[in-house]
Amino acid sequence: MKRDWDIIRAVLVEIEEDNGGKSTYGDQNEPIKTGHAFLLRDAGFIAAVDASTVAGRALIHPTLTWAGHELLDTIRSKSVWERIKRTAKEKGIELSFDAVKMLGKAALHLVIAGD
Repeated sequence: MKRDWDIIRAVLVEIEEDNGGKSTYGDQNEPIKTGHAFLLRDAGFIAAVDASTVAGRALIHPTLTWAGHELLDTIRSKSVWERIKRTAKEKGIELSFDAVKMLGKAALHLVIAGD
């Protein structure tokens, strides 16, 4: 599975909006989102109960960690997110966590400045 930052953003937003950790990510429902939820958990951006079985992987009761909130705060705004992606593509920068944070700060400054 290739990491997809748009899916990462969508998963973080879903978890934040859940407000109680009732959502579930499972291979049987949405394997791509589930894979990204596991990546986010393994990287420390979400906390969740691993309910995997022989039938497939699953995470239940996901919640954002402090780092997850910080990452989502960087990429929440659609206009800032689009600017981050556009800038990375123009500059030939791969979207890593550090690049997203750096480009997010730069994009936010440009949005605030009205550019």
